[in-house]
Amino acid sequence: MKHQKIFTEFLTNVVNLNQARINKMKTSSNSVETYIKGHDDFKDLFKNASPQGSYGHRTIIKPVKNKEFDADIVFFMDENNNWEPKDYITKLHQAFKLSPTYKNMIHYNTRCVYLDYAGDFHIDVVPCIVRTTKTIFGDHTEYFIANRHTNEFEQTDPEAYKQWVADKNSIVGNNNLIKCIRLTKYLRDIKTTFSCKSILLTTLMCNMIHDYESNSDDFKDIATTLKTIFVRLDNYLSHHETMPEIVNPVQTEETFTRHWTEDKYTNFKAKIGDYRTWIEDAFGEADRAESIKKWRKVFGDHFHSVVKKSATAANYNEILNEASQQHYPIPPHCAPHKWNEDGIVSSINLDVEYRNKNSVNQFARAVQQFVFGKNYSLKFTITDDIPTGSDIYWQITNTGEEASRLGQLRGGFEIGGKTKEETTSYKGNHLVEAFIVKNDVLLARSGKLVVPIS
Repeated sequence: MKHQKIFTEFLTNVVNLNQARINKMKTSSNSVETYIKGHDDFKDLFKNASPQGSYGHRTIIKPVKNKEFDADIVFFMDENNNWEPKDYITKLHQAFKLSPTYKNMIHYNTRCVYLDYAGDFHIDVVPCIVRTTKTIFGDHTEYFIANRHTNEFEQTDPEAYKQWVADKNSIVGNNNLIKCIRLTKYLRDIKTTFSCKSILLTTLMCNMIHDYESNSDDFKDIATTLKTIFVRLDNYLSHHETMPEIVNPVQTEETFTRHWTEDKYTNFKAKIGDYRTWIEDAFGEADRAESIKKWRKVFGDHFHSVVKKSATAANYNEILNEASQQHYPIPPHCAPHKWNEDGIVSSINLDVEYRNKNSVNQFARAVQQFVFGKNYSLKFTITDDIPTGSDIYWQITNTGEEASRLGQLRGGFEIGGKTKEETTSYKGNHLVEAFIVKNDVLLARSGKLVVPIS
C-alpha cells in the first residue's frame, strides 16, 4: 500500500529539518553575507550569494543522533588579479577572524571556510570566481573555486547543477523527487548500512529520471516514486559489476565517485537490492497493518506516528493522530495548546511503565498490558533528548462518567520534567500527551497516548 498520508506525516515529523532551524540558518547566512559584502577586502569583488548543496537543493534533513547539519553558501565574486587561488580562502578566514562575532567560530577547509554555530549547525562559505569573456557568440561565463592546498583553481558550475536537480524534480512533479531523496538520505543515516556522499546519492537518483517522463504514472505519489527510483537504480547497478564513473551532469570533467571505493560500491549495490525488494513488498501488500509493518522494515520504528517507537505504544496502537481521532474523539474539556508553532513541530516518544499502586516492586515496562485495572501506578517517560532551556508540559485528559462525576476530567497543562507519574483511578479511555516548549514556541509533542482503564 502507498500510505500517502503516513509518508507525508513521516517526512514532516521525523525526516525534514525543523522550520525553526531552517529559519535560524537563513538568518545566520544573511548576516554572514552582509558582513562580507561590507568588508574592505571583498566589497568591490562581491557579486551575490547562493545556497548550494543539500540546503540549496532542498534535500536537507534533520540530523540523526544530535549531529550537526550544515549549509553550503557560495559567494560569487570577481577576480582579484593580485591574489593567488589560496588567497581567496585565507583572506576570507582573516576577515571573519577580525570580527568580534565570528572570530571564535571560523575554521579552515580545503575549498572553503566554515563557521561553527555552537554544535547545532555550521555554514560552509565557498568563494567562487566568476570569469566572463566575450566571444563571437556572446558572453561566455565560467566559475572556479580555489583549492587552498594545491593553490589552484578548479572549474565548477554550482548554479547549473542546482537547476539540473530542480528540473528533474519538476519532471516528477509534486516535489516527490526531493521528498524521496530526503527519505533515502534518512535511510542512509538512520540505518548506516551503506555509505554514499549526498551529492553522489542525489545525482544517482536524479539520473533515474528521464526528460520525457513529465506527468508519468510512475511518479504519481511518494511511495510510487520511491519504488520507481529504487527499481531503476537496482537495475542500473546490476549492470555494473565494478564501480561506474558518475560524473557531474553539468561539468562532465568532474566525477562524483572520486572518493568512493570498490568496497563501498559493492556494499551500496547489495543494500539497494535489499531495499528495492522490501519496498516492492511493502508497496504491494494489500493488508494495511501488514503493509505498515513492512514499510517499518525499510525506514525503522519512527515510520507511522500511530505505531510509536516504544513497545507500549506499539501494543496499544492507539496513539491519536488525524487518522485515528474518529475512533477516539478529542473530548471538549481537552484544551487546545496556546503556544506558537514556528514551522514544523517535531515528534517525541513516550515510554510507559507500570506497577501496582501499593507495590514496592520496580516499575515494569507495559509491553503486554493493553488495558489497566484500577490502582496501578503508571510512569510516562520522554525518551528523546530535550533542547536546552525548554520547558516540558504534560496534558492528562480523563474521560468517562466516574471521572466526570467526581470532577476529575482535567484536560489542562501541567509543567513538569521528562517523567510523569499517574494513578489509574477512573474507568475510561484517558489521554496523555507531552509538549516541549521554548520561549513560548512549541518545538515538539508526543501525540496523544490512549490509556484504557477498566
